[in-house]
Amino acid sequence: MSFESNYTKFRQWSYQWRAKYFQPILKLLAKLKITPNQITTFRLIFVLPIAYYFYLNNLFGVLVFYLIFWILDLFDGSLARFLNVTKDKGGFLDSLVDHFISSVIILGFIYLQAANPLILAYYILIQLFVNLLANIKRWENEESNWLIKVKPNVPYFKIIANIFLFLYFLGLDFLNPGFLILNIWMTSACLYYFFIIKNRD
Repeated sequence: MSFESNYTKFRQWSYQWRAKYFQPILKLLAKLKITPNQITTFRLIFVLPIAYYFYLNNLFGVLVFYLIFWILDLFDGSLARFLNVTKDKGGFLDSLVDHFISSVIILGFIYLQAANPLILAYYILIQLFVNLLANIKRWENEESNWLIKVKPNVPYFKIIANIFLFLYFLGLDFLNPGFLILNIWMTSACLYYFFIIKNRD
């Protein structure tokens, strides 16, 4: 069984788990007329304390607000499914916010000189390319209820990157080898998707 299919199964389990245990909070949010896109947009506010604590070289402060950011990330999609208002526009906004905050985090580690800046800077660029190409690969067979359907089939890259980042917060430094492997892996994925798209034309 492939890594991707295992990830898909894990994602489905996560949806079911959240639908079951988040229901009281989701009902409250619905009653307050809070929309999924409002939650997604609100998460952007955490870029300010995250950047501030990076400036102070306070990794504990960064970790606290980074965790709050990702906890809230569990709720926008869950609320959209609870309200049955899953739209491609919301998926695009969620993906955009995730990439923006992830890039700020990586820039913060570059600022702290925690790892090779070229490796980290390359990761920021390659993650954009791999997700763009993954989406282009799917566009031919995917209908959208908005301008585009943002549904990359390589989201596990982000999870692996976050694991390396959280390990660093815990005092275990695997940033250089970890992100070097990720960069090589994502570059290979980009080439793979590019040739599929090129041959399709």
